[in-house]
Amino acid sequence: MLENLNPEQRRAVETTGGPLLVLSGAGTGKTRVLTTRIAYILNNRLTQPWNILALTFTNKAANEMKNRLAELSDGAWYAGDIWCGTFHSMCLRILRANAERVGLRRDFIIFGEDDQRAVIKSLISTATKSPYDYVEEFSTIKDKGLVALKNTDKLYTAYNAELARLNAVDFGDIILKVLELFNNHADVLLRYQNQFHYILVDEFQDTNTAQMELLHFLTRDKEFPNICCVGDDDQSIYSWRGAEIQHILNFEKNFAGTTVIRLETNYRSTANILGAANSLIRHNNGRLGKDLRATDSAGTGDPVYVLTLPTDWDEARIIADSILREDATNFSRYALLIRAGSLSRIFEEEFTSRGIPYKLIGATKFYDRMEIRDAIAYLRLLVYRFDEISFLRVIAKPRRGFGDKAIEKLRAAAPDLMTGLRVAPLAPKLRAAADEFLSAFDFPWQTMSPRDAAQTLLERSGYLRMWSESKDADAADRLTNIRELITSVISKYDTLPEFLEQAALMTTDDDESADLANQNSNCVRIMTIHAAKGLEFDTVFLPAWEEGIFPNEKAVQCGDIEEERRLAYVAITRARRLCIISNAASRMIFGSRQYNCPSRFISEMDDRFLTMPYGGVYSARGGVCSSSVSNYASAPKPASTVKKATVLGKLVVHTELGSGVVIEDGGDILTIAFKARGIKKVARNFVKII
Repeated sequence: MLENLNPEQRRAVETTGGPLLVLSGAGTGKTRVLTTRIAYILNNRLTQPWNILALTFTNKAANEMKNRLAELSDGAWYAGDIWCGTFHSMCLRILRANAERVGLRRDFIIFGEDDQRAVIKSLISTATKSPYDYVEEFSTIKDKGLVALKNTDKLYTAYNAELARLNAVDFGDIILKVLELFNNHADVLLRYQNQFHYILVDEFQDTNTAQMELLHFLTRDKEFPNICCVGDDDQSIYSWRGAEIQHILNFEKNFAGTTVIRLETNYRSTANILGAANSLIRHNNGRLGKDLRATDSAGTGDPVYVLTLPTDWDEARIIADSILREDATNFSRYALLIRAGSLSRIFEEEFTSRGIPYKLIGATKFYDRMEIRDAIAYLRLLVYRFDEISFLRVIAKPRRGFGDKAIEKLRAAAPDLMTGLRVAPLAPKLRAAADEFLSAFDFPWQTMSPRDAAQTLLERSGYLRMWSESKDADAADRLTNIRELITSVISKYDTLPEFLEQAALMTTDDDESADLANQNSNCVRIMTIHAAKGLEFDTVFLPAWEEGIFPNEKAVQCGDIEEERRLAYVAITRARRLCIISNAASRMIFGSRQYNCPSRFISEMDDRFLTMPYGGVYSARGGVCSSSVSNYASAPKPASTVKKATVLGKLVVHTELGSGVVIEDGGDILTIAFKARGIKKVARNFVKII
């Protein structure tokens, strides 16, 4: 079990007593350490499987951990008994068992963002913010833990009261209500404190306040708690989701007697890629400190290429050329990682025109598609007849003539809308529509497989027929997605309630990872850097490294640059063999052309690990300078070209025209994009290079 571990990994596995913080850098084998540690604890009979709580942030990570445990020696017998899953799935398990103690029935429903917006819409007539904004605001409040219970905002209070009336919880409630349970019921807290002898947390740098509060509850009153947290302070990039980097930075203060172990051997990237990443992240003050090192087998590798180009179109063209000329058959080797989704358009257009297959990761996600949300609403109503939000979503799909007045009649007739539909006095036409709708749900679904039950309901309700008869251009695609849901997704579960629960717990990362499931698909991946965390590719392109884009303007204005730098570190360390960073002197952003300086992150990297072919310069008139990125460094460099490279992309100041960026270097004459005066040709002697 231990023979394939390096010394630092082995120490992390064998340190089983007391608080342990494992600082696991990118590509250093943290999942191997976590799973081997659990197996080591059990094989040495230190505790029983059900006394271990292993917490992750995505279902994908939890499933990977369970699968690896099952593969380890003697692992199959205990893998299913360990409490292993996301924070939310484990808290949901606790909440289901103790629902009445927090004022819920055990058959409560989990509302997603779409359901939350529907509730908020029903509560507001006029508002300065959209329901989307309120959902985000309320989620942020609940991520702060028990502090959320003290919130006195009228709409927030009314929103929670409506959830209670509907016997529902939102995503934030799943953890919040467990905190409420532990805070108000000492016997319940003591039960789980005594049960969990060992607690392990993956991606600890991503914990929010509520999740940290949960860990404090479970370890409270234990002088030397066996809590092991694995994470990387240099990869903390989710503050906008509520993640608090201070939790990992202050771990030793929060848990006395902590042992800290650093995993620094990287099994992914070459030495030059890691050297560039290390030299960049050292500029952050808020870190515990570590340096990644490559294995002998990875070698030194090519330096990180930094390309400065005149325009964004030149950038897209150079990247397309590099892909086609280096390897025009194995497109899955390449990934293009962008700071923001809006940057993808120009690359999509270029790849399409050049015949380069690509997949845009993080577009409309499977569970966000309208037809999938509709189908799930039908299934929720089948299982939970009291589900008012699902009823309102599907009663008009297909149209049945139930407007606001008819719905009010149903509300007045019974405590829930399905019962109201059965007993309310309705006009003959509406009564016929009501009876037809009710009959769609009147079949013995409990005795059927989830797949067959879903197929039967969607056929009987007329939902599948609605799309098959639709004239919409995307109707066929919607039907395909519904079939995928029924045949490939629902069929994996033993019961419909199990599927509905897992669908509600599906996180953004899980959904994006599902898009990447078929790694053999021969296409270039285009995605944001956030979506790429945890992934790796042979060759990674990192375009638009310019001030105001990366780091983004908001971070620059607020002086909050360290998370942006961590994001850059994550981007670089996705590359195994080649990493190509590029910036353009001129870029079209939201319909207007901008002129930006190269990102400060480029200058912060040690030059020893970089190469700037032709000074990073490409002439807009001259085309591509070399056949592929991988041989740019060895291409001959004419002295005149090297001389020109010294100012292209540089920031300059003119006494009358102000500041600008050099977009073409003609020797004595420079073409400069001035911030206030547009593009001008100016003699080199009349500007100051900054």
